[in-house]
Amino acid sequence: MNYLREPIQLKNGRAECIKIQTNDQNSLTRENMIELENILAEIDKDDNIRAVLISSDNPKFFSNGIDAENILNTPREKLTAEMGQIVILFGKLLSFGKPLLAEVTGYAMGGGAVITLSCDFKFMLEGKARIAFTEVLVGLPLPISFIDKLKITVKSEYLNEVCLLGTAYKAGEAKEISLINETADNKEDLRKLVLKKLDEVMAIAPSAYRRTKAAINKEINDKFGSQLEFTKSSFEDPKVVANLLEAMSALKEKRRPKLT
Repeated sequence: MNYLREPIQLKNGRAECIKIQTNDQNSLTRENMIELENILAEIDKDDNIRAVLISSDNPKFFSNGIDAENILNTPREKLTAEMGQIVILFGKLLSFGKPLLAEVTGYAMGGGAVITLSCDFKFMLEGKARIAFTEVLVGLPLPISFIDKLKITVKSEYLNEVCLLGTAYKAGEAKEISLINETADNKEDLRKLVLKKLDEVMAIAPSAYRRTKAAINKEINDKFGSQLEFTKSSFEDPKVVANLLEAMSALKEKRRPKLT
């Protein structure tokens, strides 16, 4: 079971916590991302569930992004579909009509940062937790839809740092640039902040929340198809593929990648 689902009952209704538990690093594969998409689709149809929290009990990793070993074992002809799934998941998360919160208590790297970015409200634990869009560090161009969401999320003067350098931020630093909404020094206080926000968003009329959220993300969602094709076309570039495979090998072997 890649995701543990737990109900959260509060004053203004019932929410559901989805805990990522894919493996020891909570890494992502096409298969387990589709599983998450299906869970969200099921929840979206259930009027009894008013909001969703994405979290993890893993003390080190919220999600460490794309699974390196899985990529290395993926046939070349299936690599575009495997890597493109994170963009599809991002689109599904952005278009999810109910309140969506992230509780980051460990590393949120690459795909983990993408999941966090897609959420309406984002909470992060001070200390060892980090968040970074590491795509460029593994030789991959950052998908346009991620950049478009970052443009309306982080302070403009930090956009290049986030996208072009793959800078890793501590909780307080992420809040300073507006990538994260709230932080706390311990898990108990962080959960209190999360529950307070869950109750707050569940007090909003669902139809009003859904339509307003759709309006916020309309420009991104309207261009999603063409942006997905742009990402897929990246994997027609032999250098991109070679860099990806080298980076995944280096990650598995715990060494620095040699990218071109």
